[in-house]
Amino acid sequence: MNLDTKSLESLFDPQSIAIIGASERMNRIGSRPIQYLLDNGYKGNIYPINPKYDQIAGLTCYPDLYHAPEKIDLAILALPEGLVMTAIKQCAEKKVKSVIIFSSGFAETGSKGRELQDQILQIARKHDMRVLGPNCLGMFNNNNGVYATFSVSMSDGSPIKGRIGLVTQSGAFGSHVITSARERHIGFSCWVSTGNEMDIDVADCIAYLAGKDDIDVIACYLEGVKDGEKFLNALSLAKEHQKPVVLLKSGRSEVGKEAVQSHTASLVGSDEVFDVVFKQTGVYRVNTIEEFLNISYACTMVPLPKGNNVGVFSVSGGLGIMIADQLIEHSMKLPEPSQNIKEELLNILPFAGVRNPFDITAQIINQPTLLRDFMDVVFSSRLDVDIAIVFLSHLGLSNSIFNNQLEIIKEMKEKYPDLPCIVVTLTKPEIRKRFAEAGIFVCEDPTEAVKVVHALNYFRKKLSASLPMNQQWEQKQLDFSNSPQVLTEYKSKKYLKDYGIPCTKEGLATTLDEAILLAKEIGYPIVLKGMSSDILHKTDSGLVHLKLENKEDVELAYNAIMKKMAQMGVNAEGVLVQEWVNSNGLEVIVGSKYDVVFGQMIIVGLGGIFTEVFNDVSMRKAPISTTEAEKMLKELRSYRLFQGYRNQHSLDISALCELVSQFSHFVTDHKDVISEIDLNPVIVHPKGNGVVTVDALIKLNNSLVIHK
Repeated sequence: MNLDTKSLESLFDPQSIAIIGASERMNRIGSRPIQYLLDNGYKGNIYPINPKYDQIAGLTCYPDLYHAPEKIDLAILALPEGLVMTAIKQCAEKKVKSVIIFSSGFAETGSKGRELQDQILQIARKHDMRVLGPNCLGMFNNNNGVYATFSVSMSDGSPIKGRIGLVTQSGAFGSHVITSARERHIGFSCWVSTGNEMDIDVADCIAYLAGKDDIDVIACYLEGVKDGEKFLNALSLAKEHQKPVVLLKSGRSEVGKEAVQSHTASLVGSDEVFDVVFKQTGVYRVNTIEEFLNISYACTMVPLPKGNNVGVFSVSGGLGIMIADQLIEHSMKLPEPSQNIKEELLNILPFAGVRNPFDITAQIINQPTLLRDFMDVVFSSRLDVDIAIVFLSHLGLSNSIFNNQLEIIKEMKEKYPDLPCIVVTLTKPEIRKRFAEAGIFVCEDPTEAVKVVHALNYFRKKLSASLPMNQQWEQKQLDFSNSPQVLTEYKSKKYLKDYGIPCTKEGLATTLDEAILLAKEIGYPIVLKGMSSDILHKTDSGLVHLKLENKEDVELAYNAIMKKMAQMGVNAEGVLVQEWVNSNGLEVIVGSKYDVVFGQMIIVGLGGIFTEVFNDVSMRKAPISTTEAEKMLKELRSYRLFQGYRNQHSLDISALCELVSQFSHFVTDHKDVISEIDLNPVIVHPKGNGVVTVDALIKLNNSLVIHK
């Protein structure tokens, strides 16, 4: 499905808003949007709709939508479920551009509710009307005063203006986050709760926010995805616009998955696959609301670092060491200063720690300029520092000390504008506000600061990396019709060969004479394998005979295989006569796995008998390039074996990457019928000698449901 962001303008920037089901009682769902719109200076026209009233909050109230004096950009439905259909029909006839449905009682309740929801969607699609919800809290746009929500979190004060765009599938989660953010003086540009996602979903909102100049980062709470390809396209659009995406996804456990299904009716899919997709698209996944807020906020306050070198300035030696340990655990580096820098710092404070982390000690209370002096020496030197963490302990609670240190940090920020600085200190609300007004990121927990630094470095790498270009393998549509659900190795490899994937030399024999002739043509030694679509594991069933050296060996093995298959009562296709692959290479598995949300996933790992023992695999969404295939290999614990370990030959990594990429396109080109494929083993020969697929299994599912 295409991403139509232009049609969402009427939702996020409406010139006129009607509230159907408006109430004069300001604590009701139908009155809160009116109050919020008035309180936040919305400049457009507001039309309360309710036949019971003539006026609400000083505004003319109309008996129905037909009496509203102009075309409506946005209609808010604050009605019982039973009245929604009538209101939707009125909206369609009035040519309303967008609708928000607060009402519950639809797909989240079961089949009857889903049927009603589908009927509403049909009307909306027919009249080019976008719908947010049902069963949602609505949205707000802080840049134009559009507050189309009934969230009680707004009753105690409007959200602070900022540059975060928040998309949430849970209204309650979203309300909690913006309330917590307000208390910490963290601001938002837009906020949208998608509810049941009858029409407008998370992907639509991410795509829309990605193109807005007043948004620096997109924060997203996700429970499930209905359209995997659409979601991926939205994330690609965010990357194209250089917008970091910070995402908190629930539903890791089986209990969580079941709860998500009942809550949003979304498809959940494998959490492992979600992790892979997030990394592949540059999304940063967090696990806590604290991380969610801190990292999102940091992306609006500091520039991304130019590298992963960190300078730590601390009033506590012990805490500085703790921060350093955690930075190293997150793959960050702490460059050691030169002897000249150390001597210069010791001239400033003889008993300071000057190795990085820099311990400026509690002497900062007696020498208020210590922090500036140390930072200036380090930043102006040739020490390669890309980002700084400043730990001030509880000093942020002292107004007299804080005032001085804030001015110093502001001075350093102005002098070194491209060097991000993360401040860690306990604070009071009014001091947090002053940090925010100064454009300085602050948090209270040093561990959270380390997570922020790691996230910023992650975005540096992901957003600067160009989108991967897929190899232009020749696309072929192969005919799988009239095939059994499970293809034998012989039939599987015929399809793979037709696509250009390297496989062993082999042929199928249905008589002993054919087997002997094929063995002679291929050349001894050879391998015989019994072929039956009823048997998945040939070796376990005694149907594989290896390294046969002559005609007599072939005759004995052929007869034994045919006898065994007859005893098993399986449908015998014949006996595969295959070359014996004699190599000092490595056995690898290359496979595909169908995910209910994202479709075909590619798996690469240590193969042969070690696949299930070590479970050393890497995964990506298909299709992938040879460059991405190499990244997969480097993620394996066994990657050193490919490079030549302990005097062993280095392997043909390039040839394997080509096979993996080509295989991923084969799977993608036939995604509608392929359920699963295993190439196991693929033998990777020493460098320059290529790769070969020794065994393969294709499972088809002609009734596979593909989400489009």
